[in-house]
Amino acid sequence: MQQKNVEDFVQEWFDELSRHEPVERLLPKIIDTNLEMAFPERTLRSHADFADWYGVVGKAFEDQSHVVEKLDYETRGDTVDVALTVVWTATTTEDGKRSAFRVNQEWRLRRDPGSRLRISWYRVGDMTPVPGPGLG
Repeated sequence: MQQKNVEDFVQEWFDELSRHEPVERLLPKIIDTNLEMAFPERTLRSHADFADWYGVVGKAFEDQSHVVEKLDYETRGDTVDVALTVVWTATTTEDGKRSAFRVNQEWRLRRDPGSRLRISWYRVGDMTPVPGPGLG
């Protein structure tokens, strides 16, 4: 059951990002105190930082998809360390250019007292372009 919970959490996170759900749907999935989410653009440390970043990214990209290719994790008590690879495809709103990247990420999830998983640490690593029809 633990495995399904982590996999479901990761998939739901990326599905909501792909659909560009309202930020209020994403905020409950991340902690607000001692948060560290490192993206290429900047490092986020609070719900306010995330909401600001999400708004900027939402205007810069459209028609996004996130496909999880690899997901490994290790549970230690109420903490889950996650290593994953996702293929992110998006269209830049400024010029309409479509591109895709294979992105390695590392996360740390914490299980709150109600057993709900939340992101406490999130690091976007290497981003490798993925060639394909209609991209680039």
